[in-house]
Amino acid sequence: MIERILIAGGGTGGHVYPAVAVAEEVLTRNPNAQVAFIGTDRGMEARILPSLGYSLHTITVSRLKGGGLPTRLLGLLRIPIAMFQSWRIMSKFKPQVVLGVGGYASGPTLLMAWLTCRRTAIQEQNATPGFTNRVLSKIARKVFVGFGAAKKHFRASKVLETGNPLRKSVTSALDGSTERSFSENRQLRVLVFGGSQGAAFLNEHVPSLLQTFQTRFPGIEVNVFHQTGKSGVESTQSLYEATTLTDSQWTVAGYINDMATAYTNADLAITRAGALTIAELMAVGIPSLLVPFPFAADNHQEANARSLVERGACHMIRQDAWKEGEIVDWLGDLAQDRTKLKDMSRAARGEARLDAAPTIVDHLEVLAA
Repeated sequence: MIERILIAGGGTGGHVYPAVAVAEEVLTRNPNAQVAFIGTDRGMEARILPSLGYSLHTITVSRLKGGGLPTRLLGLLRIPIAMFQSWRIMSKFKPQVVLGVGGYASGPTLLMAWLTCRRTAIQEQNATPGFTNRVLSKIARKVFVGFGAAKKHFRASKVLETGNPLRKSVTSALDGSTERSFSENRQLRVLVFGGSQGAAFLNEHVPSLLQTFQTRFPGIEVNVFHQTGKSGVESTQSLYEATTLTDSQWTVAGYINDMATAYTNADLAITRAGALTIAELMAVGIPSLLVPFPFAADNHQEANARSLVERGACHMIRQDAWKEGEIVDWLGDLAQDRTKLKDMSRAARGEARLDAAPTIVDHLEVLAA
């Protein structure tokens, strides 16, 4: 049983929420366990973790890859500072095990944990591992991966394919049935989101896409819930207002607090291809149109999406290949034949790994012992 665990990393919801899922599992097994996080004051962790009641320690760290030369030099200069800050936090907290989940804070924290002979592990969410986790895998005792395609990047004796851990708010909303409920044939409920920060490309292109769909298929009423990110609300609302869709057919929000309900009320998702997004889509069995973010590190979102395309669980379109007419044809085909939606849903659920968090904590308990 774990008494004290330190989880390092963050930056995006795709790093933070899997870490929260692991923390939830630790506390489910041992309500008296102490769980602490190390991150930065700029990432999503600074907003998400305190609101959930978790302790967050921040360190001074920034990127080493990407950006200009001054940015990378600044990142290098900050490493010793971040390592000292991590050492000070660990000296007080005394964790039995340190888990890295990717992001800027993960590197110096796990490096210092290794230098001070603490037990370490990492969790890689994507099909193509990030730079930080590829480096840290050399010193980590265990590597947990969300996609089988990532295993080849790590030493076989360390790596374990677990799937990506999901929050209890998502898994508890599942009804356990093998069939997903869809709306009737005269309606198509669409959920559009681009991760925790939204997706400008989807904000700009989906309103027109759905208007064209409604024009081409007037017998099928489209209803859309569109999450834009904080900065995209007003501009996206304006685009919907300029379409022929009625006000009752669309809802725009900057952020979705209750993803479980949003998933339940959708027949189809149009979204990016972040690892956490894909894990949740598989868990709830939502057919999806995935539009990978082309500037993601090592193009990992496209690799994530292809893992589902190969299994018939989604359709993928690259940004540079976006053709509204062809996508409308695909949407119309699905909307008119619910058996195709059901087939995609079954394929997605067949790839779900709802036991990811328990499996990871099983192994962390062994390390902690």
